[in-house]
Amino acid sequence: MIRTSLLCVLAAFGALATSAGAADFAADVVRSDGWVGWRVPLVDGAKAPCCYGVKRGAPLEVGCDFDRRIGVFGTSDGDVRRDTELAVYARVEHGRIEDVRAVGASCPVRTAKPVRELDPVEPLRSIDLLAAWAVEPRAGKADVDSALSAIAYHADPRATRALATLAEPKHEQEMRKQALFWLGQARGAEGARIIEHHATTDADPDMREHAIFALSQASGSGVDAYAPILAISRSDRSDHVRSQALFWMAQMDDPRAAADISAAASNDASADVREQAVFALSQLDDGAGEDALIAILRGAYPREAKKQALFWLGQSGSPRALQALDEVLARAGSASR
Repeated sequence: MIRTSLLCVLAAFGALATSAGAADFAADVVRSDGWVGWRVPLVDGAKAPCCYGVKRGAPLEVGCDFDRRIGVFGTSDGDVRRDTELAVYARVEHGRIEDVRAVGASCPVRTAKPVRELDPVEPLRSIDLLAAWAVEPRAGKADVDSALSAIAYHADPRATRALATLAEPKHEQEMRKQALFWLGQARGAEGARIIEHHATTDADPDMREHAIFALSQASGSGVDAYAPILAISRSDRSDHVRSQALFWMAQMDDPRAAADISAAASNDASADVREQAVFALSQLDDGAGEDALIAILRGAYPREAKKQALFWLGQSGSPRALQALDEVLARAGSASR
């Protein structure tokens, strides 16, 4: 018999109202112990997760052993699989769900006992069940992440709405952070808009900071995460949040970042933010960081910004950085004579 608490959570989350068969589906899932699985359409453009090992420094798909937890769970840039379906699995013990996993349908899966397959399954029922399980009082951090990642990979647009609901202030902070993260990972432009709302309006600076990180990870058609993060770096009332916005701008591989972060190193009202802006410049890839730091040394920037640029160029140790340091020392020597 389905556990009463899960039925209550389903009702509270709205699942019983939106899907008449939600309770029946939940009851079918927990009908017997062991692993139970079902398939739903996979969201477009997503790299479906699987389990990987490492061979000669490169990720190697090894498949998921759900009983032994062998390998690293995640996605790989080198994955050539083109899954169109998501396989969702739940481990049931004594009539309750104890674990949830979701992988690409072609990802090899091993369990000690055969998986009980449910077919067909309406995606909304799957989303409702996973969202309800995530907010059960017994669910821990790992439970939350596995449930929310599974929701995020559903092709149904109602998955975005479910994650948006879980990101609302009425939920615990860890739940909200994971919901924002997965909105950025797999829910495209609509997910990015939801994250931006939290990044610019949330009363908690820690949540705004996390939302900036989640927004920096967002991708897909119509997504320009850089522009709103730049705006936040100039306007947020928290020095720390502005600093973090600059840091994540440097991680986004955007050609606009060097000039925008350099401007903050000169113009921000906070000395701490100006210092963090120079550090952010040091994080730019492909020589852009060194170029920006050298430009600070040679340009009309505050003295503290120049000192920080000297420090980070010294940490680099590259020939170009050392040459720039030599130039500074030579000028200092000439000025002292």
